[in-house]
Amino acid sequence: MLALSVTVVAYYSQSLDVIERPLLELRFKLINQGASKDIVIVEIDPKSLREVGVWPWKRSLHALLIDRLTAAEAAAIVLDVDFSLASNVTDDTALEKALARSNGRTVLAAFRQWSDADNSFIDVGPMPRFAQHVEIASANVFPGPDGLLWRQPLAQEWNQQIIPTLASSIAARSGHLTYPLDLDQDFGIDYSISLASLQRYSFSDVAQGLIDPAAFKGKVVLVGATAVELGDNVATPLYKSLPGALAQMLAAQSLVIDRALQPLSTSATIICLMLVTAFIAAISWNFGLVSILMVVLACDAAIFGVALAAQSYSSQLIPVTPFFFGTFLTSGSSVLIRYHQQGLKIIVERLERIRAQALMANVAKNAFDALITTDELGRIKTTNLAAERIFEIDTANARGRDMSDFYVPSAITDGASFDQVLETAVTTGMPVRVLCKRTTGRAFHAEMAVTKMNENGSLDLILLMRDIDPRVRAERNAQRKERLLVAAKQQAELANRAKTEFLANMSHELKTPLNAMMGFSETMRSEIFGPLGSPKYAEYCTDIYNSGARLLTTVTDVLDFARLENDELAAQKEDVDLTELVTRLGESSKVRAEAAGLTFTVEASERELLYKTDERLLKQALSALISNAIKFNREDGSVRLMLLRKDTGEINLSVSDNGIGIAADEIENCLKAFGQANRGLHRKFEGTGLGLTLAKKYVETLGGELQIVSRVDEGTTVTITLPSD
Repeated sequence: MLALSVTVVAYYSQSLDVIERPLLELRFKLINQGASKDIVIVEIDPKSLREVGVWPWKRSLHALLIDRLTAAEAAAIVLDVDFSLASNVTDDTALEKALARSNGRTVLAAFRQWSDADNSFIDVGPMPRFAQHVEIASANVFPGPDGLLWRQPLAQEWNQQIIPTLASSIAARSGHLTYPLDLDQDFGIDYSISLASLQRYSFSDVAQGLIDPAAFKGKVVLVGATAVELGDNVATPLYKSLPGALAQMLAAQSLVIDRALQPLSTSATIICLMLVTAFIAAISWNFGLVSILMVVLACDAAIFGVALAAQSYSSQLIPVTPFFFGTFLTSGSSVLIRYHQQGLKIIVERLERIRAQALMANVAKNAFDALITTDELGRIKTTNLAAERIFEIDTANARGRDMSDFYVPSAITDGASFDQVLETAVTTGMPVRVLCKRTTGRAFHAEMAVTKMNENGSLDLILLMRDIDPRVRAERNAQRKERLLVAAKQQAELANRAKTEFLANMSHELKTPLNAMMGFSETMRSEIFGPLGSPKYAEYCTDIYNSGARLLTTVTDVLDFARLENDELAAQKEDVDLTELVTRLGESSKVRAEAAGLTFTVEASERELLYKTDERLLKQALSALISNAIKFNREDGSVRLMLLRKDTGEINLSVSDNGIGIAADEIENCLKAFGQANRGLHRKFEGTGLGLTLAKKYVETLGGELQIVSRVDEGTTVTITLPSD
């Protein structure tokens, strides 16, 4: 009953949640649910940002997307994008007309946020000219006490009305939820839904009409940002951090496929807990320790299996930590009660053995450790040879002296008196460290164990003492060395972290003015606001733009390197046609190669080669290798990009040239950050020396490896090997 009561109190006070949450994440990992095909997501991803080249986008671009999806007969278009402020008249008008043409199929996001200045909630939503053509849905997320997004409400109060959340709106538009919605009702997001099973398309591909319209017919389309640089990230279980659009997608999928998780009621949990603890109590009272342990482990495993099955097949969340905690407390307390008497017997037997050893005078006299017997007041009765040696005193002079004469109060015993130390040693039955002194006055460290012996009605104390001065000195030396090593390690880590953070911060600070410089120079070169006058100005603008682009590339490389140093770069894998990728890279690189007087060829072993990888990272790695092959080539040289799938399933991507090559002893240096084969301020080829470093890091992030084979004046071949899919 005590174990049950403690468990119920811990369960009610949510003290067990810190253990329950990791176990729930484990269940998410074990359950792999497929997503519904009725809803798809169009991502504002890095590829789209890179192709458009500016942020924020013109609203005419969003209007184009809406028209594409409307023409594709999408059931609904849900935009997780802020349209609360005006842009320019032309773009706003284009967006308004596109919303009107969607005939009420579009849903726009609204937000509620707390304002400290106004001491109230501020409701922000789409501009009235947009809102009249659409449904409004809340894009707010509601993290739990641990800062992670576990649950979402079905509706939220906004602007003095009740509006659905984005997830509820998507579920309703797909026919899996009906209005009106309960403001107080919420649901748990099922993170066991596989991200790989989501239908995801790039914004730029959809806007350019590269995706078959049939992919959106009759489906609900969620449009939102997934690019890390936009900062719309949510802390979540299992994934730690997800783009807000993907978190909204998982919440909507939970509703659409009937995976909205709900916890088991408190009353049902307590009833089950009572039954389980009663069963464990009965087992613990009648079986041995090993059997009890096996039963408890089997019971806990069965509970976890039931919870896993219930979550998998009925979306019911059964808390397992209260059962684990209750079975542990019940079995532990039962075992302690059963073995209490046996423990007392063991203590008595130990005292009897100590007394027997004390009576064996010859053995005790020649013991290695000091063996001293005293009366209950601490006056010495007998000593052995070791005691005489350690304290430098003979038996005749020691008998009748108080043991406190050989004790020195110190920080080791918190300044306690010898009587207090004796009481502590007797009470705990554990050895204690003390500072003693010899008859010559020299202090030394000793370890003392004390037991009581009742002999013929007389209460005596047995002190077993050992001189541990050499051991204490060795421990102090070891501790001092360990502190020095820890301090050196921390100093090195702080220096490395400071370097990485400096690179990241400076890269961010440089990118903003560089983007502005390139934008203004492009505007001047295009003579958007009128002619510049002299043709030289246009030439200078081109030089400014090219210099800025080159510096921006350098800064971006440094920023990527800083992210890799901080382990902030994660692969987002999807199916990629590698043949199409190398063909596209070859076409874009061929122009640069021909401008440099080189020939560029592409060889692929298959027309279509699908492979699950991160297209962006692989493309950046290959681009860096191709750039090096063009840069470090000779006149009339050649560059070859080749794709090959081995019989083992491994993928080989190689870039070969017949350029200047790299000396064997310089290859390792080229792979280091900022390392170059041709170093110094007067080197022939410019660059940061990060190309090969980043390429190698990208490939390793994808689970592959990068190898370089090169000969001076003959050429270089760099091969990327990716594991079988």
